[in-house]
Amino acid sequence: MPLVCICIPTYNAAITIRETIESILAQTYPKLVVHVSDNASIDNTLEIIESIADSRVTIYRNDKNIGGEGNFTRCIQLATGQYTAIFHADDIYEPDMVAKQVAFLEANADVDAVFTEALTIDEEGVPFGVIGGVPKSKAGVVRLNFRELMQAILLHHNFLVCPSAMVRTIIYRDEIREWGSGLFRSASDVDMWLRLARIKPIAVLDEQLMRYRISTAQYSEKNRCRTERADFFLVIDHYLDKPEVRNYITKKDLRHYGWLERHERVACAINLLTLDRLPEAKELLKGLLCWDSIFAAICTRRGFVTLAGGMFLTLLTSFGSSKNNAAIATAIKKISWR
Repeated sequence: MPLVCICIPTYNAAITIRETIESILAQTYPKLVVHVSDNASIDNTLEIIESIADSRVTIYRNDKNIGGEGNFTRCIQLATGQYTAIFHADDIYEPDMVAKQVAFLEANADVDAVFTEALTIDEEGVPFGVIGGVPKSKAGVVRLNFRELMQAILLHHNFLVCPSAMVRTIIYRDEIREWGSGLFRSASDVDMWLRLARIKPIAVLDEQLMRYRISTAQYSEKNRCRTERADFFLVIDHYLDKPEVRNYITKKDLRHYGWLERHERVACAINLLTLDRLPEAKELLKGLLCWDSIFAAICTRRGFVTLAGGMFLTLLTSFGSSKNNAAIATAIKKISWR
């Protein structure tokens, strides 16, 4: 039975860390260790972890905060055993998650990483949605090589759930070595999945084997409130600049990428309206209605909500009052429209 290493990068995670670690220690797969890399927390995260009496848990303390990417790299350096997963400090992992991922990797030597779907939960742990999985796929397990993953991301955005990834430790330690490069800010995970897929195919299980928490305390909340182009596009532009990638990217793929950029303009326009920045929102909405946006609306749900949302915002900014615009835009943000 192979050893599994679960790494948890922490920083001021006192509110959620106990529930996270307890869900890991409750896994049906018995042969695992938990390595916590604490990034100089200033709350009582460490005290809570220390109170968990289980010899499988080891705490590693950073003398100073080395940043998010640095702490994820530290987790890779701490990885041991045959398989490694970097779990988040605020999520909950279903009891059979590790066992199912290990079983898949044991049976599929040609795959270097396996992901799962996830239920989304709020700050109180109440489920409200599902993320992950390969859109439009009906297969129980989907394998993706680099080309297939790149093309799927150009159409669907990043659909892989970061803390669901289990990777062969030798790949992390000998091939990947570090998380991020300083180029992609909050989107380093997208770069990581593409780097993995360039080595060997990845796979996605169509089971919701974890609960992914979304809260206002996360850095990703700032990303959801962005008014400028998302960091995701830094990654994609970087890869599209590579000749070996451009050689097999088709006009259709680039058209799909344009659909994502149009959706991004609408998302930023909503956030600008909540801040009462009407002129900037109007500028982003220019040229939204075109034959290509109608075609995208026919082909994908994201295209449909982009067109519908963009048209509504265009009417709103043309006839609504500034005060009402902000209130309505705030209400729209509560709707799952991706």
